[in-house]
Formats: sequence, structure tokens, C-alpha cells
Amino acid sequence: MNIHPVKTEKDYDAALTRIEELWGAESGTPEGNELDVLLTLVGVYEDDYHRVPLPTPIEAIKFVMDQRGFKQADLIPYLGSRSKVSEVLNGKRTLTLSMIRALHGHLGIPAEVLIQDGSVFPIDGEAVDWGSFPIKEIVNRGIVSGYDHKTQAEEIMRDLASQAGADDYFSQDKAACFRQGSRRNEKDNPYSIKAWILSVLAEANKVELKTKFNLEELDHKFISKVAHLSVLSNGVVAAKEFLLNKGIKMVVVPHFKKTYLDGAVLLNKNSTPIIALSIRHDRLDNFWFTLTHELSHLLLGHVHRFDGQCIIDDLDLRVALDDFEKEADRVAQESLIPNQMWLSHPARKTRKIKDVVALARKADVHSSIVAGRIRFEEDNYRILSRQLGQGEVRKNFKCFN
Repeated sequence: MNIHPVKTEKDYDAALTRIEELWGAESGTPEGNELDVLLTLVGVYEDDYHRVPLPTPIEAIKFVMDQRGFKQADLIPYLGSRSKVSEVLNGKRTLTLSMIRALHGHLGIPAEVLIQDGSVFPIDGEAVDWGSFPIKEIVNRGIVSGYDHKTQAEEIMRDLASQAGADDYFSQDKAACFRQGSRRNEKDNPYSIKAWILSVLAEANKVELKTKFNLEELDHKFISKVAHLSVLSNGVVAAKEFLLNKGIKMVVVPHFKKTYLDGAVLLNKNSTPIIALSIRHDRLDNFWFTLTHELSHLLLGHVHRFDGQCIIDDLDLRVALDDFEKEADRVAQESLIPNQMWLSHPARKTRKIKDVVALARKADVHSSIVAGRIRFEEDNYRILSRQLGQGEVRKNFKCFN
């Protein structure tokens, strides 16, 4: 018996050739013993250099399906639904822990095959109460289509998350990722708020930017320029176009039931600023203050780049309890009507329409802004109601038509 260690590919090839020659040798004979030794040496070498990779989870699942004669529908008990089965087999959905347990426990697929190389399989939506989202509203608005809102709540929300560029939204606890501020109404349904945020991101993804946002251009004068657009007959649309040309996406997404919000500001994954408005109140005064308020948050550095982070504002709440909101209020008010001009003008005391118009012209803003400021300062919402630009905002956006 003349056997050499198998250390190189040349040794390996020579050993394989000799194994072929000895194949079938009777056990216990010199040839049989040589065959056994060579098989052992080759086996050790292959473990080190020719290790056969484990099949991928999808390959393993398909192999079991082939062995058992399964169709995709036969996997529903283990993966959850027909759409989930299709998405897993097409590589569009990662396996959740519950799926892994079911496939291992019931079909005998080794756990090391389903979880390889330390891959992390997050708890993907296991604790989510899908029916609590405003599913019917989402479908009725056409935000997501092609699903039955009565039976496919999860599929609808995952589709929305995909449109928003947040496919992993339900595999992590995103609820704590966005700061909501003191202007957040306690009556808000958290599921409806999340759906609104995802809808905002989805709508923003449809908007193509012409230029990249430059933070250095954003200052008090910038916000004042936006406010001055209010005097134009198409000021609402002009403001949207102005911001777009500066790298800021302004989107309008109507609020869902059980939410009380006027606007929000956030950054997407590319750090692009997004100003989101609900136009809950169809009035020019509310539109311009909300817009400048959200821009003020951006100017003041209140929003930073975290997945899902945003500041949500219900501006019906008069009192701003934290410094962020107070600062944004001050900057917005100064940008719309400079404080010195406001304090020295008789309009704030007389409340006369001619004085309101005079101050508006002096500040170069729409008269609704002055009327709204007076109503707020006096905490009297019965006065100057005809000067607010009622019904002049929603007509500019397709989502309301």
C-alpha cells in the first residue's frame, strides 16, 4: 500500500483516480483497505476545500415540495397565505421566525438551512394587528389597488410600505423612531398615523426632483419668499413648484379618520426634505401657516435623518409645550408678518377689514394670513371668517377632486 497525504489539488485528483481503480474492492483485502484509507483522506480534504454549500432556503423548500408532490397551496399552513407563499418562493419576502419554526417542525427542513451564515430573520409583522390600519380608506382612495380590503389587510399594508420605500417597516419597531412633538393630538389612532406617514413617503417617491436640497440656502429670508407667494392667484401651486426647484418635496395627503393633523416634516432615506400637508382645514390662512411652520422645523434642525422620523403637527392645539414647537411658531409668524410690523399696526386692535388688507399689503402676504393671526391672537374664531380664503386650497390638488 503506497498512500500519500492529500494536501493539494494534484494529490486530490490522483487519489480520485486511484479510488476509481479500486472501486468495488472487497473489504479486508489490501485493495479494500487502501480504498477505505483513500476515501477517508479525500473526505477530509473535501471538507476543507470542496465543501458542498448548503442549499438556499428557497431551494430547500422547493426540493421538499418536489419530494412530497406539493403545490404552492400546500405551503399555506406553514407560510400563512397564498400571497406569502408566492413572495417567499420568488425571493420577495424573507422568512419570519414563525415560518422557520413551521418549516423545520412540520416539513423537517434543517434549521441551519433556513438560517444560514448568521443571517438575521427579524420578527416580520408577527405582532402587527393588520386590521387596525385604515385599510378601507387606503383602498378607496386608490393608494393601493388590486386587493380585497376585507381579507388582505396585510398584503395592502406591505404594498403601501413597498411604495414608500420601507419594505422592512413591519420587521422592526418603527413606532418609536419618529418624534411626534407636543402638537400631537392624544386622540390620534397610531395605526392611522403610521398609514399616513407611509402614504406620505409613497406620494413623495412619485415626485422627481430637479435639484438637490442645499441646507445653506434655507434661512429666514427663504421662508419669507415662500410666504410672499401667497399674494399670487395661484400661490398654493407656486409654493409647491418653488420648493421643488429648491430640492424640497411638498406633498398633500388627506388625513385618515381618527387622526388630527395638519402637517409634518421628515427626511427620506436620501435625506431629501419632505413637507407633508393634510389640508384638513380648507383655508388659505391654515395652509400658509402650516407650510411655513414645517419649513421652520427644517430650518431649525429639528428633524434629522432617521428611518421613519418626522415631526407631526396638529395646529388646532394652541399651546406648544416643547421648545421645538415654540421656536417653529416664532419663525413662522416672523416670516409671514414681521413682529415689529405686527405690533405697530392698528389692524391687530381694530380688526377692521380695511386695516387687515392694509397690513397684508405692507407685509406682502395674502390678507387671510393677517385675519388668521388676529383670530389666533384674540382666541376668537367668530371674527373675520370671510377673510380666511375658505375653499381656496383643496381645489389645487387632485387628491380632493
